[in-house]
Amino acid sequence: MDDDDLALAVDVGGTTIKAALIDPAGSMVASEHRPTPQGDRARDAIAEVGRSLLAQCAHATVVGAGVVVPGLVDRGAGVATYSANIGWRDLELVRSLGAEWGLPVRIANDVASGGVAEHRMGAGVGTDDFVFVPVGTGIAASIVSGGRLVSGHRGETAEIGHLAVGTGIPCACGQDGCLETVASASAIARRYAQLSGHDVTGASDVAARLSTDPAARQVWQDAVDGLADGLGIVSLVVAPALVVIGGGLSRAGDALLHPLRDALRRGAALVHPPDVAVSALGDRGGVVGAALLARDGWAAES
Repeated sequence: MDDDDLALAVDVGGTTIKAALIDPAGSMVASEHRPTPQGDRARDAIAEVGRSLLAQCAHATVVGAGVVVPGLVDRGAGVATYSANIGWRDLELVRSLGAEWGLPVRIANDVASGGVAEHRMGAGVGTDDFVFVPVGTGIAASIVSGGRLVSGHRGETAEIGHLAVGTGIPCACGQDGCLETVASASAIARRYAQLSGHDVTGASDVAARLSTDPAARQVWQDAVDGLADGLGIVSLVVAPALVVIGGGLSRAGDALLHPLRDALRRGAALVHPPDVAVSALGDRGGVVGAALLARDGWAAES
């Protein structure tokens, strides 16, 4: 494999497919975006965006493709097992995309991809025990312990968004008081609108009102406390040195980091609280992780 060989990387999100040809340093040589269709039609859109990128760099050497998707993944079978947001079940990807692109293809979960990318090329570099937590419409986590991604038998993510951190707010999963109902970016915006009577476009609007709006401060503090409770449980189980916050909520910066660090310190009775940082790769994390997947299948797992 030469130093200038490229990898085709595709990050399939609930609304947008982000794809790029990426060099070994993690730089994008070419990139494309497409809306994500629902159900099985997503496979055709993934194939199309890959074809477009490969045509743009027809004379380059492309070593393989990595495709990362939300939900459950059977990596051995090459099948995206289930995605509630996109509405697919048992969507075969590896064989069909490999035939379409003429490349070896690997697939994995998108949260795991972001975690591997942050560990190797982002905020987690040099830290062998850390947790990556993207906070957007929902909340999940990927865990790196001893320098290796922790993979469960049905996927690589920890569904910490469904840890119970309170009562009284029903969750779409059927439980009550899940972390996602108070601390996800979508929940922050929704709860602020309910409390204040004013609609906002997202959690960033709530963060912008913290200095002047008591309702914003209450909703924000509830979210911080819930996130600290959830991360406190994770800390008791895996004792990470660092938590990296990604997703839309990471854009709040110090407005999130300072109170979250304080809350984690207050709640740490048995273990040393982890430091908290925001993602260094931002929206690029998924495709960077997909490129790493294409190159070595995340060799750090084994």
